[in-house]
Amino acid sequence: MSASGYDHFDPQALLADLFDSVETVRSVLCAFENWHGVARKELQAAAEAGDPVRLASTMHRLRGTLGQLHAARAVKIAQALEQRCKAADDNFQPGHTDIEPLQQALQSLADEIAGYLTER
Repeated sequence: MSASGYDHFDPQALLADLFDSVETVRSVLCAFENWHGVARKELQAAAEAGDPVRLASTMHRLRGTLGQLHAARAVKIAQALEQRCKAADDNFQPGHTDIEPLQQALQSLADEIAGYLTER
């Protein structure tokens, strides 16, 4: 567990980014629930398409949002998969096993954010 007590995102860093507005942090984190569902569907669709270019683009978008939440673990996973897709030859067709680590990280992040919101 990190110094903040959270493993999947850094609420203190997010709070600092948002000018110490607890209300704004809560608003952002509440919006995460809707984003999370859409992101997981986009991720699944990109993997099912088996298209590394599409999956790399999806990873890039997800990584941006995850970075804003200071979700370092999920960012690393998304970044690694994005790079793998960009470096892939024509034989690489991403699938479910390629996205599973990120799917798990997104769920862990969602669970942790839900816990944070319940506590505050």
